[in-house]
Amino acid sequence: MTGRHQSRSAQTVGVLVYRGVSTAEIDIPVTVLADRLGANIVFVGVEAGVVPGVEPSRDVVVDVVAAEAPLPEWLVVPGGLGWRQVTTDAAAMAWLAAAGAQARGILAISTGSLLLAFVGQLTGVDATGHWLGMYDLERMGAHARRERITDAGRIVTASGALPAAQAAEDFADRVSWSCPA
Repeated sequence: MTGRHQSRSAQTVGVLVYRGVSTAEIDIPVTVLADRLGANIVFVGVEAGVVPGVEPSRDVVVDVVAAEAPLPEWLVVPGGLGWRQVTTDAAAMAWLAAAGAQARGILAISTGSLLLAFVGQLTGVDATGHWLGMYDLERMGAHARRERITDAGRIVTASGALPAAQAAEDFADRVSWSCPA
């Protein structure tokens, strides 16, 4: 999987990737959101180069390391088996906190919600994620909900890849209606 650049003037969907990221949570949700918004896709990671993903097992090519990454208009935080390890990377967490604070919209998926909560972006917000992470999500300040999708306006969380695909469609519809061309 590689990023996609439509044009220099297009908005950007920034995607945090890391060793063990769920590629199913990138495929359809990110593509749907970027296609509907006419946006570029940039993969931001801890390390440059190829990063192994899981579910399904597929490589993701990091476009830019977090310490050098620009802040995107739209942020997608997929989950994956490696979510906990990425929390130890100060540059990745700093980028995620800054990107989350300024993004026009955020979609966090499964354990990606835990990453967003880790940097304080879900404090006091209704959020969902992987069912095994509900306690941790609540402990990090979110109002954990065992739902497929939660929509807090600017921040949308989904419990997995399939709900995230629907959330991306709904999110893009809402953005299209609220932002005249």
